[in-house]
Amino acid sequence: MLEQVRRGQRVELRLSKSSVAKAAALACLAEQFGYEYVRAERVRDNKMLLVLASDPSPQAQARAAQNWGQYPNAGDGVSLPPLVPDAFELIKARITVDLTGAMDQIPMALVGVFATIGCGFCATQVRGDGLFLVVVGVLWVFFLAFSGIGFVVIRRRNARAVARLQAAGFLAVTEESGRVRYRPPGAQAPGQDWQAGPYGQQGPYSQGPYGQGPYSQGPYGQGPYGSGPHHPR
Repeated sequence: MLEQVRRGQRVELRLSKSSVAKAAALACLAEQFGYEYVRAERVRDNKMLLVLASDPSPQAQARAAQNWGQYPNAGDGVSLPPLVPDAFELIKARITVDLTGAMDQIPMALVGVFATIGCGFCATQVRGDGLFLVVVGVLWVFFLAFSGIGFVVIRRRNARAVARLQAAGFLAVTEESGRVRYRPPGAQAPGQDWQAGPYGQQGPYSQGPYGQGPYSQGPYGQGPYGSGPHHPR
């Protein structure tokens, strides 16, 4: 990934959809080298697509120059700066929201609907067979419970992530597709070219949640980044 970042290329990574923490760590690391998180979405084969793009803001480019100077061998995946905990948690929350939004909750709800229709159809096709009806009933209860519990878990996870982002000053933006994503203050409006840098000349670290947060006081100068290489887990 860092070799693509070094060349200024748009980064698209396919990860296990359960690897939210890993995706957040990669996005957080890329931000330290002048990139920023764009989006995460579910794709085929039970995977998650993580998209990162170059941030052309002066703050991001200065941070990238400093880190490349301090960690010239970062591309080896070993000589890396440590992650900033606050930034990591915010990116993790953004990924969680992108993967658990209203549009992602619909498939879980449909499991219960299709289970009801399917079990009902099977029950009407075979009458008088008590054992078969019991099996159908058990399957219907199982899928209905699975759908309901999964739906509640996803909604709660989404609500916690949204609360964290709102507390940090992130703003909800509805895209043309109807999907709601959370952007830092100063981000461009949806529909503009994210490949060209979603934060324009404002930069996500010039104001808002990062203005007084992990990047405002020396983490890239005299703080934790001067203490030597970091070995990611």
